[in-house]
Amino acid sequence: MQAAFELAEKARLLSPPNPWVGCTIVQEGQIVGRGFTQPPGSAHAEIVALREAQTKAEGATVYVTLEPCSHWGRTPPCVDALIAAKVKKIVVAIEDPDPLVKGQGIQRLRQAGIEVIVGECSEQAMQLLEPYIFHRTHRCSFCVLKSGVSMDGRIAAQDRSSQWITSEEAREDVQRLRAQSQAILVGAGTANTDKPKLTVRHPSYTPLKPPLRVVCAGKSNLEPDGPLFDMTLGPTLIYATEQSPPQNIETWQATGAEVKLIGSHNGNIDLKALLQDLATRGVLQVLVEGGPTLQASFIQAKLAQKWVVYVGNCLLGNTGLPLLSDFIVKTIKDAPRFILDSCQQFADSVKLIYSPNL
Repeated sequence: MQAAFELAEKARLLSPPNPWVGCTIVQEGQIVGRGFTQPPGSAHAEIVALREAQTKAEGATVYVTLEPCSHWGRTPPCVDALIAAKVKKIVVAIEDPDPLVKGQGIQRLRQAGIEVIVGECSEQAMQLLEPYIFHRTHRCSFCVLKSGVSMDGRIAAQDRSSQWITSEEAREDVQRLRAQSQAILVGAGTANTDKPKLTVRHPSYTPLKPPLRVVCAGKSNLEPDGPLFDMTLGPTLIYATEQSPPQNIETWQATGAEVKLIGSHNGNIDLKALLQDLATRGVLQVLVEGGPTLQASFIQAKLAQKWVVYVGNCLLGNTGLPLLSDFIVKTIKDAPRFILDSCQQFADSVKLIYSPNL
């Protein structure tokens, strides 16, 4: 099963919106077949492993990190291939939460006389597939906030310069995080001030297709220039409201950007509706790299599933730009608390991953 998990990681940048799955086939104590999910429309992990194992799959034990599919999509059901190969036993880490599968694959295999064991290394599998599981369960994109801060909690100096607060090694890890996300989101303020590209810029992390670059325009005036309006770098989606001036929308669309009108509250974008719309576009995970206002909005709305904070080794003082704005805590008893999932050092920077304490 651990070998299957290692294989699954190789599919992380290839398979979305499908899950990244690994599979091994064992015959007489030896792995005779290995596979991981190929790009959408291509073979699933089990099929790749069966092709390698060939006749050695008969009577073998199959280890797979997610329940084999039982329905026709762009590819035939994996359970049919496993049954036809006459495998003896299948060890499944977790049941697939997708309503199209959800236990039906396991049932079909057992009806065919194959022994099925479910739950081996289930916690590891749930952690590996957390964005996929959340997407299929809630029909909403898994939301990850990303922040780079100084030791005194500032995201930029007084003149708004921020390159570079964290180490080169930490910034490389951010590229990995971008590559694992199907969309990267900023607000209009960040788009106007920083002119970000929101692309993956490291040769070691190359997703199958570039992440969708998303701007939450809301009631702000988004300037139609900069890399986000260069469609040769990747697609751009702008969320606006019905209150957005029609001439702004026409100008954005003229650059090739897609504009989506979405509900709002007091002129501010309905962030939950935004995440739900991204989910319909196959975005399993969205990385929010916006400024202090947008980050605070997601936290106040309790819509973030993870908060990744990179802490650099510099001080920016009390005139620096704070991590959050318009975020008021009157007393320590009201302070939101987070659960520290992990801590990792990158040269002189530290990466902290938090989950909300719901």
